[in-house]
Amino acid sequence: TVADTTPPTVSITAPAAGATVSGTVAVSATASDNVGVVGVQFKLDGANLGSEITVAPYTLAWITTTASNGSHILTAVVRDAAGNTATSAAVSVAVSNAASDTTPPTVSITAPANGTNVAGTFTVSATASDNVGVVGVQFKLDGVNLGAELTAAPYALLWNTTTVLNGPHTLTAVARDAAGNTATTTTVTVTVVNGGI
Repeated sequence: TVADTTPPTVSITAPAAGATVSGTVAVSATASDNVGVVGVQFKLDGANLGSEITVAPYTLAWITTTASNGSHILTAVVRDAAGNTATSAAVSVAVSNAASDTTPPTVSITAPANGTNVAGTFTVSATASDNVGVVGVQFKLDGVNLGAELTAAPYALLWNTTTVLNGPHTLTAVARDAAGNTATTTTVTVTVVNGGI
């Protein structure tokens, strides 16, 4: 039996050299051998990217957010049953993912003012802003949700104060953004005085 000393061939077909990538992208290669390809291993900057792929098509989904933004090198190593290997030409790509949003919104209650006496139905309002965008403001009365979350400005609701006992109560508002960052207002204390003081 003549030993197989002929190495396989392999080339990366996607992404293209010089491409800018983000999110999840397909990394693909074609490979051939005079006897048969038994595996293709993709590499990112020289380290294995995923597991060896043993059957065509030689494609994997690369989650680029696991790599830093900037230039990275993709290669593919192919092997045949005799142990011959070959490495593809290097493909340089630029990873460009948006930085994660870690900045919380800002929120403040505009009415009622701290120390106010309230009775009947009263408007509770707040202003909120965020570096990307506010997606919701939830008012809280004594730490419990007051009404439903408001998903668009103006952030205001009517509070029927007759549903609580007379006396002091606390109001807060919690704003959140799409990234899940939240912020809570300074507590506003009001005194409910239904039926007179």
